Amino acid sequence: MDLDQLRTFDRIVRDGSFTKAAARLNVTQATVSMRMRALEEIVGRPLLERGRQIGLTEAGVAFLPFARRILATMIEGQHALRASERGQVSLACLRSLGRVLTAAPIAEFAAAHRGVELTVEEGRHRDIAEFVHDRRVDLAVMGWPNLDPLLDQIVPVAVFRERVVFCACPVLAEEIGPEPTLDRIFEIAPQFVRLFWWQLLPDAIANLAFRARTTSAVPYAAARAMIERGLAVGHLLEPLVREALDAGRLVDLAPIDMPVVTRDSALVVGKPGALERPLVAELAERLIASARAIGMQVTDGRQD
Repeated sequence: MDLDQLRTFDRIVRDGSFTKAAARLNVTQATVSMRMRALEEIVGRPLLERGRQIGLTEAGVAFLPFARRILATMIEGQHALRASERGQVSLACLRSLGRVLTAAPIAEFAAAHRGVELTVEEGRHRDIAEFVHDRRVDLAVMGWPNLDPLLDQIVPVAVFRERVVFCACPVLAEEIGPEPTLDRIFEIAPQFVRLFWWQLLPDAIANLAFRARTTSAVPYAAARAMIERGLAVGHLLEPLVREALDAGRLVDLAPIDMPVVTRDSALVVGKPGALERPLVAELAERLIASARAIGMQVTDGRQD
């Protein structure tokens, strides 16, 4: 049994014709017939019902899924070999950091290695943890500390810390006034928005829900729009709003009676030995450099 015989069998079934199958496979009809006879001799029974219309015998119905599985596995294997020749790197990243942390280094890496195949996934922490657990990616940026009991042995390559800014639009910030207390902020702010940044919501933020007149839990885009229009105040990740803060489109309220809030994430290895591959190691270094460039505090996890 060889792959040409299986491809021919599959093609005949798809096209319903020896003639069409021969044309698709770019061989003669005699070759198609010869391959099918050889395959049927190997399996020991007819697979096709010949006649004006081609159909599957009971044996053919039973055998077809296995033939296609073999063909699919071979195609995947060929793809993997081609990818290994060109180079292949995969990364998963928290969606909240996709644009600010990974976009530039991925583009720079692609420009430096034009033949390398890149696979980049984004998601929430639990999605990234699943990718790492299943060893689907070489590198991952996930929430930290790791709280997943299935990943209790994971060690970060680097830990990234970003400040979380209590934001308001300029008009609302002016009404609240400088060096405000939390009481003053919630006296003026129409609403407080919480976002899905966290594995565990920090107590300093969780407690604010009880002080606000109204609290909503919404995704980033909706929260940002509400804050920019003066409809709410809320905590946004500094790398995502640095440009807006510098331009004066958003204001850091910095309440005097609230501690500074930060969020940690970590760059981890998703497959054993992946960091020993030069391409993976290079992308890791580019991600660490990107974190520093956007103002994150970076700690080398390999020093512990």
